[in-house]
Amino acid sequence: MASIDYHKLSSALSENGRLVTDPAGYEAYTHDATADTGVPGAIVLASNANDVRATVLFCRKHNLAIVPRGAGTGLSGGCVPSEGALVLSTEALDDIEIMPDERTAVCGPGVITRDLIDAAEAVGLTYAPDPASYTESTLGGNVAENAGGLRCVKYGVTRDYVVGLQAITTDGSTINTGWFTERPTFEFGELLIGSEGTLAIITSIAVSLIKPIGRGTTILAAFGEPSDAARTVFALRRAGLVPTVMEFMDGDAINCSNAYEPTEGLHRAAALLLFETDPRHHDMERLIESICTDNRCTVLRAEPDPHRAEDLWRVRRNLSRAITDMAALRVSEDVAVPISRFADLVAFVDQMNHSSDYRINTFGHAGDGNLHVSFLSQHDTSRDRENIDSLVEILMRKTIELGGTLTGEHGIGLAKRRLLPLEFDPPTLQFMRRIKDVFDPTGIMNPDKIFPV
Repeated sequence: MASIDYHKLSSALSENGRLVTDPAGYEAYTHDATADTGVPGAIVLASNANDVRATVLFCRKHNLAIVPRGAGTGLSGGCVPSEGALVLSTEALDDIEIMPDERTAVCGPGVITRDLIDAAEAVGLTYAPDPASYTESTLGGNVAENAGGLRCVKYGVTRDYVVGLQAITTDGSTINTGWFTERPTFEFGELLIGSEGTLAIITSIAVSLIKPIGRGTTILAAFGEPSDAARTVFALRRAGLVPTVMEFMDGDAINCSNAYEPTEGLHRAAALLLFETDPRHHDMERLIESICTDNRCTVLRAEPDPHRAEDLWRVRRNLSRAITDMAALRVSEDVAVPISRFADLVAFVDQMNHSSDYRINTFGHAGDGNLHVSFLSQHDTSRDRENIDSLVEILMRKTIELGGTLTGEHGIGLAKRRLLPLEFDPPTLQFMRRIKDVFDPTGIMNPDKIFPV
């Protein structure tokens, strides 16, 4: 890779595009939010779609692996560079155009999710998906991973709001789907959503906007057993109740959050559910409280005032930072199971935590069976990583046994590619590879992600 002459690429970039051939001082571009790292051969900080095209064509000519990157908040190793690869950052493509009459926004992939929400709310609309990292994650990254969020149980995930994409393929062509086409066509934009940067580079995204989501009452319910909280989730869904938000935390996750910033009354809780009710459903607060009580909750608090409710949400919002502070090594996985098996998965992880030499805790978007499992070690050694890898495989096998999936929203990336055959049989994997070959016949687009090596 060192023999590649990047001069022509530098000349092809726009005035504001930047080429970096010495990664020193650009350590942020060597990793995402996982522990994986890689040293790129070069970095391009694109300022527009033409910079993206010029970079892709250069990489194709030199058979150089290209790794798309947004804000680097991913938890699957999806934008970790292959050794010597070129990292293509689209974070500067951050234009937002709001069309209130069409309830649509057209955005660059570098738009921060929170900025899109703020821009939509300024004209009386909103963008519904709200991943936990929405203050720093980019819309392009959300599309690449099909991100969920706290409100996904009621309002859906990123895929449900994308109405069109523009993307540049490895031969430099621009493909247009949905909003960006003049007439109805075969809709293959769905293939790009959740493709983790392995098919094409997304340069523009059209999303649908909705009326503002009103905030109802926040309810905090603590339980003496994780299984009681998990059964409550199933009971609520079986009763047809769909709160705007329904979040789960186990006792160890609560302890991490309390150590970071204490929340009164939760020091003995073994599990926690946090709800935000739909303000249009006037009986929802009463029904949720009744079902929580029937399932032996030990603490029950309700706060209708959104500002005061932030005190209840603090235990959840602090969680990711709190867990990271608790260990030298944190491996974060996300799995999802049918809601009827959520209690079984919670009980299994609780058993793993008690029988393992490592600290294991869980939290997640309970309403759609999405559970985030953190494996923590006080030491970051190769032996610890190998041991945790073995525990992760045990978790994944149990998840598949329960009818679930390897990832709820983080993606496969580097982190889970070796485990993909647990979920998909050889013919299915073969057809997935064929789709990639159509988009990326030379195999340069994020080549070592998703598929087992």
